[in-house]
Amino acid sequence: MATRIEIRTTSTPAPVGATLMKTGQTTSYRTGDDGDIEAGRATSFTVLASNNPFGNTNRFTDELGGQTYTNRIRIDWSTYDGTNVLGYYQLASPLLQTWAQAIDWGLALSISPFTSGWRLPNVNELMNLMNWSLSANVNYSPFSIATLSHWTSTTNNNDTLSALIVLSNSTNSILNYSKLLTRNTFLATRTFTVTGTTLT
Repeated sequence: MATRIEIRTTSTPAPVGATLMKTGQTTSYRTGDDGDIEAGRATSFTVLASNNPFGNTNRFTDELGGQTYTNRIRIDWSTYDGTNVLGYYQLASPLLQTWAQAIDWGLALSISPFTSGWRLPNVNELMNLMNWSLSANVNYSPFSIATLSHWTSTTNNNDTLSALIVLSNSTNSILNYSKLLTRNTFLATRTFTVTGTTLT
């Protein structure tokens, strides 16, 4: 009788995600709250636990790895997965548009050499920028947005004539606003491919 030998191979599963970022809240109001535990990835809201591809621990840099933001592009290295990273573009002066106008503006945005791929961020991409230790939670460098509401590309499932906005002021809210009647400001986002220290 032949002996059957079964060979099993195991492989390490590919990573499917990362720990969420810290919220930025450092004040504790009781044991076990967010300010006490500070759960999440990174050393702090704006300092990474390890170097980005440019060799520094800055969560936000410009596309060249510095912090001058000449082209108004902000790269968020907390979203870097080893290949891709999210970047944001902020207008020098806020522009108020309807939801469709904001989407069209994002899709048409062209900043050399990044002439395509821009879009309006979804609600999760915008919420990732909120620093919950601040009353105006996007009022920090490099964004410094004090009291504006921002469109997201996310539609309200219960009211498809409304889209979600994120308020970056003291109310720190996600609200539904009419796509047709309301005008809000916005950021654009884009996925960049990273090769060494070159973004495309």
